[in-house]
Amino acid sequence: MDQELNYFNYFTEVERFYQSKRESFTLLSTLDWVLIENWKEQGIPLEIVLKGIDRAFSNPKRKRRINSLAYCVRAVEEVMEEQKDLTIEAPDLPDFRDDEVRAYISRLADDVAKVDDGIASTVRAVDVTDLRTAEQSLSALEEKLIAKLKFTADNETMIALKKEVDAELNPFRSTMTAPQLSMFEQQMWRRKLLERFNVPRLSLFYLL
Repeated sequence: MDQELNYFNYFTEVERFYQSKRESFTLLSTLDWVLIENWKEQGIPLEIVLKGIDRAFSNPKRKRRINSLAYCVRAVEEVMEEQKDLTIEAPDLPDFRDDEVRAYISRLADDVAKVDDGIASTVRAVDVTDLRTAEQSLSALEEKLIAKLKFTADNETMIALKKEVDAELNPFRSTMTAPQLSMFEQQMWRRKLLERFNVPRLSLFYLL
């Protein structure tokens, strides 16, 4: 399998393969998306992730139905350990037309403007001639947006989000390490905070 799959196809291929292994279709949860993002950010080759998912579903000792990618974490780690020599290079971003990217950036800015006009203006000014740099800029702006939402949210909202994250993570606490749980908890909380304020992720991934 080509280890230089573009950045966005990584997410699509993991989702497609996981769905093909399930007995019935289900939407990916916040935790599932966080797991895929984490695998990608660690530079784990797509081939290893898919082998890990396959191993988790094929395990004859499996006692429970797999309804989340979280049940595949340990299997992915096992395959990664067995194939340490496999590495992945920084993937090439797909070639979108400038007008497509500008239109998408404009839509993101319109959504962000509901929360903060200043951040929205900076989003609109993102240079789309270099997609990798644009993605980095959007990531930095998302950090500012998260900080603003955290400040804006009332205590009731924050407590509700914490309960939602705990409810999703609780079934998998025995299968993950403490550092993994801490990282996933933080990433899930960020996603849910954006969703609560109806603000999209600031990433070119969703342009597809």
